[in-house]
Amino acid sequence: MLRNGSALRIRFLNGRFLARPISGVERTAGRLIQAIDRRLEGSGDEWTLLCPRGVEAPTLRHIGVRRLGPDGAAGHAWEQMALPWAARAGLLVNLAGGAPLLARRQLCLIHDAAVFDQPQAYTPAFATWYRFLFRRLVRRAEALVTVSDFSRARLVRSLGVPESRIDLVANGGDHLLDVAADASALDRLGVQTGRYLLAVGSPNPNKNLARLVEAFGQLPAGARLVIVGAPNRRVFAADGQAPDPPGVVRANSVSDTALKALYCGARALVFPSLYEGFGLPPAEAMSLGCPVVASNAGPMPEVCGDAALYVDPRSTSALTDAMRRVLEDDALCAMLAARGAARAAAMTWDASAARLMERVDSLD
Repeated sequence: MLRNGSALRIRFLNGRFLARPISGVERTAGRLIQAIDRRLEGSGDEWTLLCPRGVEAPTLRHIGVRRLGPDGAAGHAWEQMALPWAARAGLLVNLAGGAPLLARRQLCLIHDAAVFDQPQAYTPAFATWYRFLFRRLVRRAEALVTVSDFSRARLVRSLGVPESRIDLVANGGDHLLDVAADASALDRLGVQTGRYLLAVGSPNPNKNLARLVEAFGQLPAGARLVIVGAPNRRVFAADGQAPDPPGVVRANSVSDTALKALYCGARALVFPSLYEGFGLPPAEAMSLGCPVVASNAGPMPEVCGDAALYVDPRSTSALTDAMRRVLEDDALCAMLAARGAARAAAMTWDASAARLMERVDSLD
């Protein structure tokens, strides 16, 4: 097959992530695919999203969707057996961490080195499998990609590969801009605009939510903290959290419309994570003008630059002081919001997709 006199380039996308609950990894894969779809306008390249049967696929204009495998099969067996066979005629692009060992040609996005650096945060089975998988992918995959300089450095150290082997495609953060905020979400949670702090993240040990709640408990009565994020016990170890003090509101999973309303109404996002590959919530918050209090660990200074109030995430008293500052200091919040919006303006999924597609095209 020819495209303008040259061979047609055939790409496949690993859609296993569509069968999993949405976290940062799944959000990244979905947004990259949607941005790739927009950039394919007028292109003759053939892209196909390969999905397990029964999953809901995004609406795409230029990327085909093909469902394969037995009904109800959407786990490791599907990814390791059905997927590589279906993708044998082209390049397989994996955007959610996992990838088949036997794919003939593939690009793999590995979000972080947490299964090496923080294995205690995961179930033993999950950590063991992904350490095994990543060590083999670095030898078999045609290209490796990650989302931050921090993650690249940690993967280089953990996997023993040269830095030049891993390319950087940073995440975007603009995916909530076109979402209509559901202001009723605040009423349902019993909070008022500008009168609560927000934390976004699944309750696993790396997110450091237990220490955040402990620190919040030292604030004066009347403060409110909304925590968005549902646990995934198949992946993450329990965080050992004590009972919540007064003022903590657990929202678990929420829609994007509710999440946008919570960002827009929050006094600040507090993101005390101990370890991240990138950290989407600060990027989301900055894009919406929500001030950010962020951990000074991992990639957060890389992501937020001068647009966050940084805090030692292992210090309960430092977290309490940082929350008190943003609750009391209007000028500080206004400065952080303005700097965050300016920084987030360049963090788009379109730019991320452009870098990814450039790397994909370089493999021909």
